[in-house]
Amino acid sequence: MNRQQREKLIAVTKHWSSPMQFDVPMASYSTLRAGGKAAALIDVHCLVELQMLLRQLHEQQLVFRVIGRGSNILVKDKGFSGVIIRLKGEFENISPVQKNSDSDENGEEIVYVGSGCSLGSLLSWCTKQGLSGLECMSGIPGSVGGAVRMNAGALGGEISDCLHSLVLLDAEGIALQVPKSELQFSYRRAGWGEKNFDTLIVAFAVFSLKPEAQEGIHSRCAAFLAQRKGKQPTGVASAGSFFKNPAGDAAGRLIDAAGLKGHCCGEAMISPVHANFIVNTGGSSAADILALMEEVQETVLQRFSVKLEPEVEIL
Repeated sequence: MNRQQREKLIAVTKHWSSPMQFDVPMASYSTLRAGGKAAALIDVHCLVELQMLLRQLHEQQLVFRVIGRGSNILVKDKGFSGVIIRLKGEFENISPVQKNSDSDENGEEIVYVGSGCSLGSLLSWCTKQGLSGLECMSGIPGSVGGAVRMNAGALGGEISDCLHSLVLLDAEGIALQVPKSELQFSYRRAGWGEKNFDTLIVAFAVFSLKPEAQEGIHSRCAAFLAQRKGKQPTGVASAGSFFKNPAGDAAGRLIDAAGLKGHCCGEAMISPVHANFIVNTGGSSAADILALMEEVQETVLQRFSVKLEPEVEIL
C-alpha cells in the first residue's frame, strides 16, 4: 500500500468512530497469537461506513478481508498487503424478535443478527428470549458471519439448519438479500450459485427459530458444552479445529493414529489433548504453525492416503 492510498483511506475514515490503523501486528487479532502485520486495519460500525469503505477499496484496487473474533485465521509472517475489516457497532446487534408479520407460517420467529455478533452473545440472547435452534453452536468461538461463511457446526448440527436468509455485500458495497433457498451449504462451506462466495461479505444473518421454554434451551446448551469439556485444550492459544474432517472420518483420529500428538515445530505443537488442535505454546511464528501443518498433511497422506485440508483461513 503506497502513501497516496493511505492518505485516501485516512480521508474517507477520518470522522468515523474508529481510526484507520496501519502496519498492524495481526498476532494481537488472532486466537493463535501469531502472524505478521496487516497493511491496514479498521473497525467499521455501520452499513453506510462499510459501503463507503468498499467503494474506496474497489476504486483503489486494494484487497481486503473481513475478520470476526480472529478464531479461524492466520496471517503469514510476511504480512497481509491489504485492509483488514472488523465489523462492530450495528453489526454486533441482535434485533428484537419480530412478531406477527415477520413470524413464519410454522410459528417460528425471525431474528436479524449482525455478522460481527459473537456466537456466545447470540446463544445467551436466544436462551433469554426462549428461542431454540442454535444450541449446537455452544462453545464454538467466533462471530456469526464467520460461522455462516464456513457453515460452522458440531455434534450433528450446523448453523445453516436455522438460517432464513442473508444480507450480503458485493465488492462495490451493493447490498443483496438472499433467501436460504438460493444458497448452497455443505460441510464447512457456503455458496451461492455460480457466484464466488469468497468475494461477498456477510453483513447480516437472518434466522428462523422456534419458541421454547428457557429451561430446555439452557439444558441442551449445557449438554453440548459438557460433551466438549475435557476433549479440547483450554488455556492455550489455538484456532479451534485446524483441519476439516475428511468424508467418513475425523482429522483428529488420523493425526493421532499417525503418532503426531504432542509433536512440535518451534513453539507450535499438536495438542496432546486433541490431535486436531495446533496450539501456540509460547512465541510461535506463523511459519512454525504452517510448517507443522504441512508436516501433518504429509504424514497423514503417506500413512492413510488422505490429504487433510485446513479449516483455518491462511492470509
